[in-house]
Amino acid sequence: MQKSKNQKQSKSCFFSLFHQYRTKIALSLFLVITPILLIVIAYLSPYLQSTRVTFDLEITEESEYIRNFKSLDELEDITLYVEWLTLTKPTENETGALAGGNMSFRITYEIENNKDIKDITVTPILQPLYTNIRDIAQPRTIFPYGITSSNSVFTITHNVLYPINPIFLVSISDPVLYLKITYNEVLSDRIDPIQMTEYVSISLSELNPNQVN
Repeated sequence: MQKSKNQKQSKSCFFSLFHQYRTKIALSLFLVITPILLIVIAYLSPYLQSTRVTFDLEITEESEYIRNFKSLDELEDITLYVEWLTLTKPTENETGALAGGNMSFRITYEIENNKDIKDITVTPILQPLYTNIRDIAQPRTIFPYGITSSNSVFTITHNVLYPINPIFLVSISDPVLYLKITYNEVLSDRIDPIQMTEYVSISLSELNPNQVN
């Protein structure tokens, strides 16, 4: 009984103190939480912006942005092979701007499950995290794995000298390679093929270029 009475007195004392100092408590919480929220927003906002990608060659108000990407292992109808051929680092030109930089990739495929798939076309983009940098190459129909063809080699202009520090305490060593993959699948019960579209993201930190210039 005495214990219960003491508990009630403790609660009453707590609420009394809380009521008495509620303004100071609220102000303290505000001063602590607000900077934390601002820091989170400062880092989260540019990150989210940099992970939305449009594959339009020219950005307009009608451009569609993609946020959800698969890994190469998650593709079901095809196996895609991406080889990083060359990294050409940019240099400063007469005006002090970076120029002459590019990356080239060989992209080939194998078809899975004996499916009837044709016209596999790839559009690649290089886009570093936490930035608004975006470099895109023209879409191109690629060739199967093992076939030597310049059509499967994409060279993307990319005048960025890594590592970069887009925001405080963030260092980016490589861009992300984003791919839009379209192909036509022929089904036995349909006259016209179905066009399929897949979106893939590849962290270049997982690859190494065969040649660095």
